[in-house]
Amino acid sequence: MDDREYAVMAALEPTHWWYVGLRDLIARVLARYRLAERQGLCVLDAGCGTGENLRLLGEQLNPEYLGGFDCSTLAVDYARRKAPNADVYRADLCKPKLHAARYDLVLSCDVLYMTGLAAAREGMRELAGRLAPGGLLVLNLPAYPWLYSRHDVAIGTRQRFTAPEVAALLEELNLEPDLLSYRLWALFPAVVLARLPSMLRRPARERVHSDLAPPNPLVNRCLARAVRWENAAIARGVRFPWGSSVFAVGRQP
Repeated sequence: MDDREYAVMAALEPTHWWYVGLRDLIARVLARYRLAERQGLCVLDAGCGTGENLRLLGEQLNPEYLGGFDCSTLAVDYARRKAPNADVYRADLCKPKLHAARYDLVLSCDVLYMTGLAAAREGMRELAGRLAPGGLLVLNLPAYPWLYSRHDVAIGTRQRFTAPEVAALLEELNLEPDLLSYRLWALFPAVVLARLPSMLRRPARERVHSDLAPPNPLVNRCLARAVRWENAAIARGVRFPWGSSVFAVGRQP
């Protein structure tokens, strides 16, 4: 990812409806599995980006160990500032450096799409293999290869996923699929329309920027509210048939 995109991400993550909505769903998953009630939790954010999810995990769970890694030095610097009590370090999802013997929770949001599954398959197996019995792998990934657009060019997307592909990945990792659904179901038509021009004619990377930009405050609040409604349904086990992201929870038996 271009360093400029990390700067934008770090600035907008706390308030932008997309990130707020994703963290809301993560928080609902933590509550669903009552992780905050467990003692001595060991938690990892595999591809922590600029650190807002790490901060959430620390506040919600107060784990005994909280770690996060990212392949970008710039992202690691941001994450260390946002989560100063976490063990944040530079590593690659394809060959992850793991600082704990077992994890109760591994979070990996919008990371695998940048490496592609083929390159990161062994790394994902290592992460899943380090899960304690009952441990959770939480994934969020961009949906549908045909939705590839200017945004993907700007951030370096290598692979977009379908729900069946994510289900197959969880099976390959010997994890039970506790939750699996598309996200942003209601907003999906608007997403497609907004991206349609660059889906039909892919621009050169040096001429593009991502879709991430400060939204109108009123629009931002309305979109965040719509996503929270959808999140409540997903956390109860509802599976939406389409959306711009795939969200999954795999559990170690």
